[in-house]
Amino acid sequence: MMIDGPAGSPDAADLCSGTLVCDDFEMYPSGGQPGGPWHTSTSQGTVTIDATRAFSGTRSVHVTTEAGAGTYRRAYFSIEGAPVFPVANDVFYGRMMVWLTAAPPETVHWTNIQGEGNVTGRNFRASVRYGGQVSKQLMANYDTSGVASDCWQHSQTPIPEGRWACFEWKFDGPANRQDFWLDGQSIPALTVNGMGQGCINNGTGGMWYGPAYDAIRLGWEHYQNTAIAIDMWIDDVAIADHRIGCP
Repeated sequence: MMIDGPAGSPDAADLCSGTLVCDDFEMYPSGGQPGGPWHTSTSQGTVTIDATRAFSGTRSVHVTTEAGAGTYRRAYFSIEGAPVFPVANDVFYGRMMVWLTAAPPETVHWTNIQGEGNVTGRNFRASVRYGGQVSKQLMANYDTSGVASDCWQHSQTPIPEGRWACFEWKFDGPANRQDFWLDGQSIPALTVNGMGQGCINNGTGGMWYGPAYDAIRLGWEHYQNTAIAIDMWIDDVAIADHRIGCP
């Protein structure tokens, strides 16, 4: 599936060339939700098309979660199954532009990017993630259902706040590998090749088994109390079988 990039923007058109999905969210009405291939899922959060801030054009996806005592908040938009998944060779790249007002100052674990699917030959489902946790620093995370895991790999790189940032990732199922780039630069500490720094539970023996990817979820999800509400804008999302690059 191909969703056109911004009209009259040759650079954006080049970056959309050969992609599976390339969406600048201009086609959706302000105040509504992303349509087309996208699904939304919220828990004490919102996902809306917004015209107050955009990287390109006039619209982006605004995701919010509420402050308060509840430990769990979610504001995701996702592509699940056909026509995008399964992807050839079970390897895909993604790119999105992100503006975050502020990350939680506490030790709060959150997710911005989640690829998921059943693990071939094993009786569990895996979620392969990028987000952050300690001191607002970016991290990789691996979690499973059907067996207990919840594994991590931390970086020293803080998530950008108060500006547009380019997030890129690669999820490689057969190689049990994931990679991340920030503003076009690789973050080696966020490359996980089979095993990270540790796990809360040992149901996978510490291994990060790559799934047969059938979904990608973008936005915000967190798992502990936070005193602040989350405001994040996401624009110019692309999924492809090759590295796309930043606009």
